Amino acid sequence: MRRTHSKIAGFTLLEVLIAISIFAVIGLGAYRMLDMIILSQTRVESHTDTLRKTERAMQLISMDFEQLVDRPVRDNYENKLAAVLSPQQNYLIEFTRQGWRNPLQLPRSQLQRVAYELGSLSNNDRSASASNDTGTHLLRHYWNVLDRAQDSEPRTQVLLKNVDDLQIRFLGSEGNWHSEWPATLASGKKTLGLPTAVVFEIHTPVLGQIQRLFQLSEIGAWADAGVQGEAASPNSEDTPNHSEDADEDDSSGVYDTDDDDYNDYESDDYDDYESDDYDDDDL
Repeated sequence: MRRTHSKIAGFTLLEVLIAISIFAVIGLGAYRMLDMIILSQTRVESHTDTLRKTERAMQLISMDFEQLVDRPVRDNYENKLAAVLSPQQNYLIEFTRQGWRNPLQLPRSQLQRVAYELGSLSNNDRSASASNDTGTHLLRHYWNVLDRAQDSEPRTQVLLKNVDDLQIRFLGSEGNWHSEWPATLASGKKTLGLPTAVVFEIHTPVLGQIQRLFQLSEIGAWADAGVQGEAASPNSEDTPNHSEDADEDDSSGVYDTDDDDYNDYESDDYDDYESDDYDDDDL
């Protein structure tokens, strides 16, 4: 009796290997495509974050320079400092600005002394930020008072990280540009008052050159906290004597740094040492 065998359809080993190879090629292509999409999204988010931080920094810089006012101050050793000084010791520029918001009506001036520096965080400041943060950053310093006591120390915040260079130029009333202020004229005399305009130029490895031109308003003198109306001319007889009013400025310039008074930006988006985390108390 002859035994019959039923034929069962199936894949040969060669067919299975070919199918696996095709599936592997398709899977590898899909993985590469997904990896490129994720990488592109990461780069876009990083660039967007850099633009956002830069825009916020430039907004704060604009607020400082557009509200620059002609109000000299005294340093920690009773030396008189001009309203605008560039350079000034370790700072690229130091000046007085108005418009320091005070919605709670604290007993302090509405003027603020500000300085900009290109450097790294000090060891004490670095502990509040990343421990390995040793790059060159654009730092903004500000004081709680105008005329300082010997123990007056500035507060520091990082506006932009990894800045290659910063250049500041000043346009004098005679129409010439200067790299320092007060500038020395051809006649040997020093310029007086405020510059007509300021060019603020930053070089970053990501965005390249960023330049802003600030045309300064013609505000000749300073107005202390509570003073209403237009500021007086620096040559006016009504201009207060800076040395006589120094004690008043020392008392009116002090405020509680723990009060969350200023809301130009979201309060939970700022702290002292992050470019996107500015403290609202400094605005």
